[in-house]
Amino acid sequence: GIRTAKEALQYLVMVKETLGDDWLTPDLFRFGASSLLRDVEFQIAKMADGNYQGGDYFSLG
Repeated sequence: GIRTAKEALQYLVMVKETLGDDWLTPDLFRFGASSLLRDVEFQIAKMADGNYQGGDYFSLG
């Protein structure tokens, strides 16, 4: 499955280029992965302070 924000972005671009903007809606295309959420949290934290956090910085639940 999709585990990282980078992979999610690649899929979004692929769908947009192949099927168009009309397919980029929650009804037709969505992600549902807790590991993806965790990676997005890591990316946001890195953007905020310039560093990646340790593996235990965010909760798993």
